[in-house]
Amino acid sequence: MTNQHQIVQDEMRKLISKSCVFTENLSRDYYGFQKSLLKFYFGAIDVTIDFDQQTILLWNSQPRNTDNYRLYDCGDAVAARVSYSNLEETLKGCLEEGETQARFYKTMLFHYNNHTDDSNVMSVSA
Repeated sequence: MTNQHQIVQDEMRKLISKSCVFTENLSRDYYGFQKSLLKFYFGAIDVTIDFDQQTILLWNSQPRNTDNYRLYDCGDAVAARVSYSNLEETLKGCLEEGETQARFYKTMLFHYNNHTDDSNVMSVSA
């Protein structure tokens, strides 16, 4: 199982590298991939990546009462700003070990596989 997790991690690193190769216009799908990875890692409700300012804006809800947390009990949205100098390295730093993470990464690989030229991504089994 560890070997399979390592393969998934390696394929995610390849996909992150491909998503950070910017031409004139960033692919909408790769931007969605980057946002999804950041949302998963930070547990954010929404993410905005500002490539010009090199910042990531994370939106989370803040519970009014930490003792009795429920989704409908959320207070106002809270924004956090994260600066980065290298988006690719920042995204790679979001990769974690674990069963839940591996399942999420496999889903991401299958979803974004049709946007890559790499045939090895399909060899990773869910």
